[in-house]
Amino acid sequence: MAAAIASTSVPLAAQSFDVVLKGGTIIDGTGAPAQRLDVALQNGRIVAVAPSIRSTGVPVVDATGLVVAPGFIDPHAHISTIAQQPDAENFLRQGITTIFNSLHSLDQPYPLGAFLDTLRVAPNTMWTAGHTWARKRVMGTQNRAATAAELDSMRGLVARAMDDGAFGLGTGLEYIPAIYAPPEEIVALAQTARRRGSLYVTHLRDEGAALEYALAEAMDVGRRSGQPVHVSHLKSTGKANWGKSTAVLAGFDTLNARGMRVSFDVYPYAAYSTYSDVLFPGWVLADNQDSVTARLGNPRLMERIRREMRSIFEAQTGGTAASVRFRTLPSAPQFVGKTLADYLAAKGLPLSLDAAIDALIAMQRAGGFTATVEAMSEQDIEAFLRHDVAMVSTDGDLVTPGKGFPHPRSYGAFPRVLAHYVGQRRLMPLEAAIAKMTSVPARTLGLTDRGVIRPGAIADLVLFTPATFADKATFTDPHHYAEGVVHLFINGQAVIRDGQLTGARPGRPIRRAP
Repeated sequence: MAAAIASTSVPLAAQSFDVVLKGGTIIDGTGAPAQRLDVALQNGRIVAVAPSIRSTGVPVVDATGLVVAPGFIDPHAHISTIAQQPDAENFLRQGITTIFNSLHSLDQPYPLGAFLDTLRVAPNTMWTAGHTWARKRVMGTQNRAATAAELDSMRGLVARAMDDGAFGLGTGLEYIPAIYAPPEEIVALAQTARRRGSLYVTHLRDEGAALEYALAEAMDVGRRSGQPVHVSHLKSTGKANWGKSTAVLAGFDTLNARGMRVSFDVYPYAAYSTYSDVLFPGWVLADNQDSVTARLGNPRLMERIRREMRSIFEAQTGGTAASVRFRTLPSAPQFVGKTLADYLAAKGLPLSLDAAIDALIAMQRAGGFTATVEAMSEQDIEAFLRHDVAMVSTDGDLVTPGKGFPHPRSYGAFPRVLAHYVGQRRLMPLEAAIAKMTSVPARTLGLTDRGVIRPGAIADLVLFTPATFADKATFTDPHHYAEGVVHLFINGQAVIRDGQLTGARPGRPIRRAP
């Protein structure tokens, strides 16, 4: 347990403060016990923390009854469209002040530096060099290894992003076209991305039946590139794979004990969200939609496709058609929010695996879909959350209330950890959970002046009501903001005041130091 904040003398004149937060319960992000202290802010930083700070003539925020914590740091989310959605309200209302866009399967802004120069948004943002984007830009979605010239082109794109301040290489090896990249390609690009303060961030090649192999591949990339490894949204999917958390976490412990820095984040839901692609063999999805449609309509291939899909379905889902809930389904939009079981029943089809496979093939031929998939066990989730190197993430998207059918994690991951796993399940103390949202990701990502409350730290702060801070979004009714954040400061400016957005957009694009 970290030491508590020491009472801090206040040498500055009260008139020099921009604002004083008085009477709050300070949870400083280190895991130390909560204390009742005042906090003074000036020029975007915390300048004093003490039992009582003189505040005559200075704006005061009455924090009585509120927890005052460092702003939460989300180590994995999807925010490539943030220039068009600059308030990122679904993140702010979770207390999140810094978002790491690790670019597993989405496009990377290019040139990254020019994009960051013009970015004016509410939260702080961080970025990786995106492998999926680079491969698509150079090779499209071809199912083959890169030529030497193509690999050089990808290296150039990665190097440019690193020069522009990216924090390392981000991969999404379960998705098209990254799934076609052999390990040597990933190693070569990770070596290109190696800089002071960089790391290798990955959505593993497999998160179920071949989880151990995928983890071994990630660790090999880290060793050969000489970088720390961070695994995004660690999970063990598919009922047959439940319980793997014990062996997986023992492996993390062994590697860290040997001096290799490895870490992971986890979101607090037993369902993931993804493209329909992951329910199909990778070879089926190569090239373009016309090629996919042709393969899925080829009678000579159907026996092989159905056989492989049966295995994939059982490895990727909860084992039943009811475990797949559609987020988008362009070929049958009336089933958005409904399950695959609902679809089969409406069509008068049996709730069998064979019927489910045939329905999925028809949907993929018509353009595919996105879905939430119930596939993880609560026991594994809790084991992952408890681990020392674990941190909390949303794996969320920028969402607009009433638009689409998002995974509830986009609205509620961080408050759900505190309300459910801390408040109800008593999985860990509040101070420990907040550390997993603040100082632990800050340390992993190399943010030396964020993630803690202490004099000199940047004033990213969340003030919330502990009794009411909770997620409200569900899988069947997702469009509800989290409740309980009263004030939120980013770089010393209030972006939420008395529960309302202020319209301020003080977020900074955080670049890796050269």
